[in-house]
Amino acid sequence: MKVRLTTIVLGVVIMAAVPSLGQGRVTGFALSKGDLIEDVLFNYYDAGFNGSVLVVENNTVIYENTFGFADFASREPLDGDTPFYLASLAKQFTAAAVLRLAEAGKLNLDDPVTKFLPMMPKAYRQVRIHHLLTHTAGVPDYFSLGIARPGLTNMEVYQALVLHKTLDFTPGNKFRYSNSGYVLLALVIQVASGQTIADYFQQEIFTPCNMSHAFVYSAATKDKLRVKGYTAKDKPDDYTLFTVGDGGIYATARDLFNWQQALNSGAFISLASLEKMYAPVALANGRVKKYGFGWELGSNLQGKLVYHTGGLAGFRNYIERQLVGGNAIIILTNNSFPDVLQLRNTLVKILDGRLTEVYEEMK
Repeated sequence: MKVRLTTIVLGVVIMAAVPSLGQGRVTGFALSKGDLIEDVLFNYYDAGFNGSVLVVENNTVIYENTFGFADFASREPLDGDTPFYLASLAKQFTAAAVLRLAEAGKLNLDDPVTKFLPMMPKAYRQVRIHHLLTHTAGVPDYFSLGIARPGLTNMEVYQALVLHKTLDFTPGNKFRYSNSGYVLLALVIQVASGQTIADYFQQEIFTPCNMSHAFVYSAATKDKLRVKGYTAKDKPDDYTLFTVGDGGIYATARDLFNWQQALNSGAFISLASLEKMYAPVALANGRVKKYGFGWELGSNLQGKLVYHTGGLAGFRNYIERQLVGGNAIIILTNNSFPDVLQLRNTLVKILDGRLTEVYEEMK
């Protein structure tokens, strides 16, 4: 085991008492899964990991901890109450908000986007809300339009799309990831709900779902306590956009766990709507893309899972929900850490009981 620097580990570690290493593969000592995750995280810290990890087994948190600094310049340490920029992990909130408004009868997933945004160009008359949710609308990504800059707002993205006029392809024919599509969904939410997107998220999601540290990033909130973004060499690489819907949300790992609990229980949207969120999209040619509404779809030894990555500026994030068994993994980082998916794979092995494989990797 590597030497541990006690000054760099902050937050609360929660470890379940598991009497054996699983499947009888390793004998001679007992170690909980939480203990093993702790050892793994110290190894990843030595390799440059700076961030927050929360692991859930059978709907119970078995590990939660933070490592490193929220601000490398001031050496302000991370703790579990300091929110990270979520990047594209925010898309699930936008998608769930659309489904909630659909349940309330304020919109229909088959509605054209022009019903809510009538100034959109003629080509957008073919775009339905479900196309935006599944990245099959053909809306050009605003990063590809060359308009991304500090302080960019949803309205500026909207105006750029109006001027651009055309779509990249006929809606429903292809899958192409589009941040612009989720910005348009945020504008649809505002029109359908009669609230700003920041107010909607705060009043309808963050507060009732006990996401006590979550907020929408904007000119009004940019000075709130939050984690700063950095390069792998600890140079500033912070988030600076004011777009929301595609991203724009700060939250903690515990906030995300509470949100997942709200989804699991049907407290925010019905379980029938949740099934729609987790259903793959079929293209016009019959091919199926494993993307639902704001979630990517996959499977592992336990069955179906949903997940999403999120990365922009210095932030590299990951969230996964195992739909059978109630396992989940949340990883939030702020120093351009390149091995988030490798860490995820190791945590999955621990949850699955493949502990000997983990120990071989740690040698």
